[in-house]
Amino acid sequence: MCCSAHGRKQVSERRYARGPEYTQRLIPFAFSLKSLLTGAAIPDYRSVHRRQPAPGSRGNLETPEIKLGHSNRRRPKTSSGWWSMKPIGAVLVLGMVVLACLVPGCLSPATSSVGESEEVSEDLVLVTEDYPPYNYVENGTAQGIAVDLLLEAFRETGGTISAEDIRVLPWSDAYRAALSQNNTVLFATVRLPERENLFKWAGPLGSERQVIFADPGSSIEIAEPGDLTKYRIGVVQDDAAASELLALGVNPSNLVSAKDVPALIALMQEGAIDLWCYGDLAGRHFTREVTGDAGYFEVVSTLDTRDLYYAFNKDTPDSVVETFQAALDTLRHEPDATGVTAYQRIVYRYIGVSCLSDPPVAADQVTGLVNLTAEALEADTPGTLARINAGEHPYWDENNRALYVFVYDTNTTIVAEADNPRLIGVNMKGKTDIAGTPFRDQITERALAERTGWVDYIWMIPEKNGIYCKSAYFRLVEGSDDNRYIVISGMYTPSAPQQA
Repeated sequence: MCCSAHGRKQVSERRYARGPEYTQRLIPFAFSLKSLLTGAAIPDYRSVHRRQPAPGSRGNLETPEIKLGHSNRRRPKTSSGWWSMKPIGAVLVLGMVVLACLVPGCLSPATSSVGESEEVSEDLVLVTEDYPPYNYVENGTAQGIAVDLLLEAFRETGGTISAEDIRVLPWSDAYRAALSQNNTVLFATVRLPERENLFKWAGPLGSERQVIFADPGSSIEIAEPGDLTKYRIGVVQDDAAASELLALGVNPSNLVSAKDVPALIALMQEGAIDLWCYGDLAGRHFTREVTGDAGYFEVVSTLDTRDLYYAFNKDTPDSVVETFQAALDTLRHEPDATGVTAYQRIVYRYIGVSCLSDPPVAADQVTGLVNLTAEALEADTPGTLARINAGEHPYWDENNRALYVFVYDTNTTIVAEADNPRLIGVNMKGKTDIAGTPFRDQITERALAERTGWVDYIWMIPEKNGIYCKSAYFRLVEGSDDNRYIVISGMYTPSAPQQA
């Protein structure tokens, strides 16, 4: 993996330290002053101050330059007017300029905030593996959920990158590059406890469940974790699966590492391993590529579902990671003019809608929360709306974050939202879900006509990844302020939504 540029700028939230940019601006003035005194030609200062490759870097790949909140800096210019001045006057002027440059803060802004200053920039090296649907190569270009979110996040910060800037490597190479090389970002990465202090994290960007694959008709049954100790299990080198299996009591001698999934499948076909462990969706993708049938291998056990993140080298400035995280949050929570978030569009494009086999919320919990909220609005509308918008329990259940309430006025404007306060005050008339269902208008129209009922649509689960089938219960109520409100809560359903 290619190296990050040596001598990168460190950005402070309050005041920038003198560094390469300060030196870069000072050099032309120094050379100009020397030239006036000696008659020497003025050299190109950019050839004097140029970043060099980091020691020990691997030079087989170019370092893509990615900027967070970057705008073109003005380069100091020489002017013919300087040479038309009398020598003494020119020396005095240049001397004053050089002296001013030595005053702290002369060339740097006194304060900075993320997204506002051109100084919030950093050269990053982006590395990933072939792990569909999150990151993979098609027609020579990196794509997938993690790739698209990355590109959109950088656009949100004002940066400019393309999929061509992303290097797709074997997982072990990408992982080691992120560990050892400054300003390297690795994705999509499972955030394990033993990895927590090795990186700085942004996300999550998705979730994937680890499963155990077996040959069809193998008769292998895994009823409990202890059953895994009987078998040789293949894992991808440095993948999270190995740590999870070891935590379940599998002997390290029973684990067989390979560089990638096609190599694991080859080991299965040779009889060198009995099982292999990998992400469900990605594993089926590679199985289809090798065998022609995504369902060729049988899933005999399911491990935990893990969230996936962008892992930044631990020496990356906090300001860079925080800026990137803020951009991801915006993509996830702020809908566009049609009412859909960028995150929903990206996930829907690659994996569509997920339906839960074991929904986290039951119908009686939903109706109970709506009725409790309606009664509270009848008694104290201002206080209840404030508590909902503060995300207080029970309006956003502290034990079950999938259970929350939101409130419309009769014009379909959100006046209270327990899980996403960014939406408060937004009018949702005419806005749809990702499948084009105008569920908000349907809720308002039916509430005014029928007072209570259910409407089906597609949405996210708070603090989870993916988009899911959902059914919302609504109730029209008159508040203590004599205004009418529509109280809504929903549950995620095990089957595709069907409009009533």
